Amino acid sequence: MKPLQIACAAALLCTTQLAVANVQYTFYANGVTENYSQQGSALFNFSNDGTSLSITLTDTVSPTAAIISEITGLDFTMSTAPTSISLVSVTGGSVVDCTNSASPCPPGTGSSPYGWGALGFANGAALGAGFDGTGFSYQPYGIVNTNYLSAVGSGQLDSPSTNPLLVGPVTFTFALTGMPYAPEVSSVVFKFGDPISLDSRQPIPEPKSLALFAAALLAAGFVSRRRHGRA
Repeated sequence: MKPLQIACAAALLCTTQLAVANVQYTFYANGVTENYSQQGSALFNFSNDGTSLSITLTDTVSPTAAIISEITGLDFTMSTAPTSISLVSVTGGSVVDCTNSASPCPPGTGSSPYGWGALGFANGAALGAGFDGTGFSYQPYGIVNTNYLSAVGSGQLDSPSTNPLLVGPVTFTFALTGMPYAPEVSSVVFKFGDPISLDSRQPIPEPKSLALFAAALLAAGFVSRRRHGRA
């Protein structure tokens, strides 16, 4: 196969892979309140046709030891407004009940969606625990790190009103309508505790998408140089 044909084939392959691959964005939160950390990540994974979305929330406070370190909600906006957005399921690592202050906390009870819900607004949505159909109380079923501590005292994980807890990562799956393609995501706000709102850092491009895009650019550049060399 000639170099020009190879370059064209590579560009076509990259374009095809980008067309069928899901679109992902990752956002991070990092803050401190009353000497307790608020840290977490949110991985958005859209189907390329814009009909589904999963968000994986991970509490990265290790160990998670306080109520105000739990992830209890997330707000975000999208570049294209969906006609509807509905929460289909919530999948977590495990459910624990820390009201007896044991370490590790014994298994708790509950089933998907664990009291979580979502409300659509303008170009985005609000996701939160303690959903009653119109709003959020943000408790119980807050998300903690796999490394967590339960201890007696104000602000710890043993409060009956905040239990049970979800051990992350926790994945939320949504059904979307009215969008012909995956949108861009912005204005991501993490909610911790009851809640404390924390704006996210800028999204980090996914390595796979960057590699495919770079390969396509290199192939296109090679073709351009070949053409100019023949001129």
